[in-house]
Amino acid sequence: MRFAISNQPVTFHQFASLFRDRLKCADALFLDGGSASALYAPSISRHDRFHPMGPLIGVVEKAAR
Repeated sequence: MRFAISNQPVTFHQFASLFRDRLKCADALFLDGGSASALYAPSISRHDRFHPMGPLIGVVEKAAR
């Protein structure tokens, strides 16, 4: 799984080229929420204050059986 965050506007071509050429991904999703996009990631000092938030993605560990 790969995530890319841009601090500047990007075109679809730039986005697609990054994933295809540099990250070698065959498929990618562009989750652009426009002005409603926000990110809370303290580890990289990002705490955007736009509301409401757009897509949410969670990564969890599979429970042991």
